[in-house]
Formats: sequence, structure tokens, C-alpha cells
Amino acid sequence: MSKLLLTVLVTSVVSAQVVSPVDARIAAAQQQVKAKPQSATSYDELAAALIRKARDYRDPALYAKANAAVDQALKLSKDEYDAQKLRAAILLGRDQPQDALTLSTALHNKVPDDLAGWSLLVDANVALGNYDAAEKAAQWILDLRPGSALGFEKAAGLRELFGDVEGSVEFYDEAIRRTSQNDGDQRAWLLTQKARLLLSAGNTKAATDMLAQATRLFPDSQLALAAKAQVSTAEGNFAEAAKLCEQRYQTVPSAANLYDWAEALAKAGQTEAASVEFKKFEMQKPQDATLQLISYYADRKNDPAQALALASKRAEMRHDAATLEVYAWALYRNAKFDEAKAQMEKALAVGLRNSVYFCQAARIAASANDGAAAERYAKEGSCPAEAQVQTASGVTR
Repeated sequence: MSKLLLTVLVTSVVSAQVVSPVDARIAAAQQQVKAKPQSATSYDELAAALIRKARDYRDPALYAKANAAVDQALKLSKDEYDAQKLRAAILLGRDQPQDALTLSTALHNKVPDDLAGWSLLVDANVALGNYDAAEKAAQWILDLRPGSALGFEKAAGLRELFGDVEGSVEFYDEAIRRTSQNDGDQRAWLLTQKARLLLSAGNTKAATDMLAQATRLFPDSQLALAAKAQVSTAEGNFAEAAKLCEQRYQTVPSAANLYDWAEALAKAGQTEAASVEFKKFEMQKPQDATLQLISYYADRKNDPAQALALASKRAEMRHDAATLEVYAWALYRNAKFDEAKAQMEKALAVGLRNSVYFCQAARIAASANDGAAAERYAKEGSCPAEAQVQTASGVTR
């Protein structure tokens, strides 16, 4: 064998190892568009590939590109069903759940047995806090196709929300077993979700093992990178967590990633560097990081009025647990303790087991003069003693 040929073969192997599965999917779809520019299906494939990458990278620019591809598909084939499903997925990615639900419902009425249509209904209803409707939609997927990987995936997400971490892990295992070995980015995504749950249960070793598997399948997965930073934080290695968050921000310079990096720097004791990045975050006036922006004004900027204004606006559009939690915290920071307690109770009513939520609930209940609830929440979240401090001044999350 010639030295030149050997070099080409080695180069090919190395390239195959580092090519992202989602980038390979996008490249294949682009070739399809080039070969069949008048085919709506070609643009559907491109949009789907871009949405897959956007799910992992959480990059708003990718949703914009996916939306342009859908526009072209619908230009070529008006009211095409698959393109409209992709539009609904983009609306969800852009944090427009009510619009996504309206469109998904209309599509479902046209094709009631489509599993992907039911999946969109699950996600839209979860974002809006319609958990009963989301659960029914997930059950329909499993009823229509028992053993469906998609059904187990959606059921796993709901199990977590309902406080059943063990059941959620089991469902993700089932979804992984039923997902094609050729679908590397999907398998990596499922493994990352499982790792996140294992970490929440305190099993850092198992979480690390899961993330290693995910990274082998999808070397540049940004979700896996974020989860690795969370593992480092859990292990007290704050400097390493900050490095990982910086790496993520350099890859995808979004406001959300910038905030995570600034938070990691603060935890690592790099106060001046954190302050610089927090200021950059605020100057961006981020639209893709509303939860982080509310937290920033509530705690870092110490501007509770602005935090409440943003949280109230978000609560008008969404009623999921994460929105209700940050709304409750903003109310608390504005000394509206009874209202804060009511909203936090709504956030926890679904059953979510989250130590941060419980510790915040303990503070809020104590400030609302409900000592029994404060004690119960503090115990549930294994909170430090200061979680029951009856004041909103100088609070940190």
C-alpha cells in the first residue's frame, strides 16, 4: 500500500471520528436540497436536521435557519403536513408554546394517529403547565405503538416532572434500547437526560459514565458539555466547571451560555471575571434566556422590581413549573410573601423533586409566617439552616 493512500485512509478515519452526527445530517440534507431544489421534502429534511442540532446547541440562529427551510418547503408545497409539524417544533424551540399548541392541535385534528403529532402536544402542554393533557398525549403514543422509543422518551420527561426520578431513568433506558444504533445524536441526547437525573440523585459516578457514552456518540454535544459542568460543580470542582462553561460559550455565544459561564466563575471565586461576564450578559438584553435574566435581576443586580416585571410577563405566556418557580422567587424578592407562597405551591404541586425549589419554598413559607411549611420544605430539600430566614433582603439562590 502506498504511503499516500495510507495517509488518506488514516485521515478519513480521524475525520469520521470527529464529524458531529448532527452536522453530518445537515450536510446530507444540504446535498439533497442541492440535488432536488424543487422538492419540499428536501427542505423538510434540512429543517429537521437543523432542529436536531438546535435542540443540543440551544442556538437561536439554528432555529432561524430551520424556519427559513420550512418557509421554502411551504412555498413549494402549500400547507404541507410535515413542514407544519416542523414549524410547531420551531415554535417550541423559540419558547412560543401557545402558538405551538394551537398549530399542533390543528395538525392533530387532521392526522390523529401520527405519533409525532402527539409528541408535539406533549411538549406544548408541558410548557403551558397542562400536565394532565400532556400525560394523556404521551399515553396515546404508547397505546398507538406499544414499545415506541418516542413514547418512552415523553413518558420519561413526565415521570421526572411528577417526582418519579427512578421511573424516569427506567423509561429513558427503554427509549435508549429502542433507538437505532445509527441515530447517534438521539442516543447521546437520551444518555445525557439519564445522566442529568442520576446526578440529581447524587450519583456522580454513574452520571459521568453516561456522559462518557454520550460523548463517544456525539463528541461535540453541548448538552453533554453542560452536564459535565454540572457534575464538576457537584463534586466541588468549580474551576473545572467554569472552564467547561467557557468552552460551551465559545462554541455557542448565546446569552444563556454566557450567564451559565458567569455563574460558574462566581462559584469558582473568580469574582471580577464573573462581574465582567454578568455585565456583558445584561448588555445583550437577552431574549433567549428569560429565566436567567429574571434570576440576574432578582439576585445579582438586586433589582427585584425589574425581575418581577419580567417574571409576570413570562407567567402570562407559560405556566410550567420552572416559570412558576422563578415568578414565586421574584414575588418573594419584592416582599409579596403570600403571593409568592401561592405560586411556589403551584410549582411544586406537579410533584417535581428539586432541592433548589424546596429550599426557596422554605424561605418563602417562613417569610409568609408558615413555620410548619418552611420546616417541611427545608427537610424535603435538605436545606441549610438559613433557608428559613424570614427576610427577602440579601437573598442568594
